[in-house]
Amino acid sequence: MHHLALKLNLGILDKRMRIFFTLILLVPMLWGGSDKAQFHVVRVIWTSDLHSVVLPTTDFAAAGLPRRHLGGWLGLMRLIKEVRQPGSLLLDNGDFGFGSPEGDSSQGRLAVWFMNRLGYDGAVLGARDFTGGLQNLEVLARYATFPILGDPMLDVLLNRSSPLFRPYFVKEVNGVRIGIIGLTDPEITIYNRKTDVAGLVIDEPVKQVARYLPAIQAESAELVVVLGHIDAGVARQIVETVPGIDLIICRGETDKVESQLPKSGQGVVVVAGVYGQRVGIVDILFHKTERRVYAIEAQVMNVEPDLAKDSAIEQAVLSGMDSVVVENEEEFFPNGAGKAKLGLLVAEAVCQISGADLVVLPSWVIEQGLEKGKLSRRQLYNAVPYKERLRIVSLPESLLAVVLTPIEIDPGFPAPFVAGADLFVRGDTLNAARIGDLVQFRLRDRRKGVYRVATTETWLERTGLKEKGKVFPENLTAVWLRFVEKAGRLNPVPGPELYAATPKLAPKARSSGLIDINIATVEMLCELPGIGPKTAQRIVEYREQYGKFKSVEEIMNVRGIGPKKYEQIKGLITVR
Repeated sequence: MHHLALKLNLGILDKRMRIFFTLILLVPMLWGGSDKAQFHVVRVIWTSDLHSVVLPTTDFAAAGLPRRHLGGWLGLMRLIKEVRQPGSLLLDNGDFGFGSPEGDSSQGRLAVWFMNRLGYDGAVLGARDFTGGLQNLEVLARYATFPILGDPMLDVLLNRSSPLFRPYFVKEVNGVRIGIIGLTDPEITIYNRKTDVAGLVIDEPVKQVARYLPAIQAESAELVVVLGHIDAGVARQIVETVPGIDLIICRGETDKVESQLPKSGQGVVVVAGVYGQRVGIVDILFHKTERRVYAIEAQVMNVEPDLAKDSAIEQAVLSGMDSVVVENEEEFFPNGAGKAKLGLLVAEAVCQISGADLVVLPSWVIEQGLEKGKLSRRQLYNAVPYKERLRIVSLPESLLAVVLTPIEIDPGFPAPFVAGADLFVRGDTLNAARIGDLVQFRLRDRRKGVYRVATTETWLERTGLKEKGKVFPENLTAVWLRFVEKAGRLNPVPGPELYAATPKLAPKARSSGLIDINIATVEMLCELPGIGPKTAQRIVEYREQYGKFKSVEEIMNVRGIGPKKYEQIKGLITVR
């Protein structure tokens, strides 16, 4: 394949696509004077991460203040009608149903209604499309007038005798047979409750592509498009590993818009916007006789808000969501650092309203950023939209560290948002911590007995703890809204202190929550009640002089630790 052009435009494009049509005229001259009538132009139009966001939202991807608002379904409908032409494919890249007041209240059906109305040709599933469980997903797929691409295992789990989900389809567009492979998002089993995705096993994206590419080639597909709710890094790995892909469309990004120039012979990777703020367009120049791609032009168009009226959409908008309820003192930008600041504030909200001693929230509870200034209830809702169920569990201090790094979570995920404790981390304490960096807690309000811990049900399920606790009466979104509306003003809260953990020793020094006094650092020993830096240093010096402790009782030989203090700490220490 020969990809001669890849262009990214963050502004409003000329409807005549002058650049690309100029390219069509130039390509025949570049390739020996071939007749331009020998070329087809296939247009692929796509959206991603619609989240049923009906109204315009804050654009964080473009530089400059004050922040402008883009998107809204009226503007999206207008723009798609303008750029659509004979020989076009209209696709969606997942996470279309949930994540807004309208989407959540309709269980994702509103987005499918909208996509039916615009005549989408296909869509792939994102992790958030499973929010209502498998049964609700079946309802959405049956309601859709377009194919929803997903792993055929979904039909097995739903006990369907007739297939509803398929991993790919082949469609002829403007004389070219196009194969569209839909990847099943690996994060589906992380973001959702186990009961909602029970039995679903998802392969790595590159394995999915390798499995289905021969199938669409067997159906004479001449152009291959991969549609997946994956990031650009994974997409680049696919095009570098699996030959024969022309285009990979990735999930949207809240804070950037990008496209990747391909290496010779490799496919184009494109990333567009979210919440209906931008529409991606790829024009593919295909030679009729040689049956191959000559050039690919990638464009991204802003969706300007439309003030026109549409009765059906107006009826879909929930009332009472757009009144101003809070003044925001500082912008929460939707990147890693900004989401961390907002997540800590949400954790503090849960801490205050639930009365928990410790709050641990996964990083994925934050969806959108928040601009500075006056904010409506809708904006606050959209920032924390998924109505995650909260549970309160009572745990001894020895088990608290288990809540910090649950099993089945990739170490590369951002660290959870924590209220009520500081953290020991591996690596640079100046950077945002990731799950793989976390070692243990340092509780800010330390005492004897059990601690009330608040976390989401999805997070608790993956800790491996047997304790299930009690469901808190309000979900996370409701707690957040009540907290903010009562405060009337948003002020960032201080984040947890990050302390450097000794490499290699720290992970071993704590097992089942107990501190091994034979290898624990001074910092770790200071976590024990009544043990300050001087006493902790004496413990380290004692084992250096006399060798390892033979028993936990031997710690009473250390100056400053008598029977009374030993009674306080004996249940928290061990020797190995």
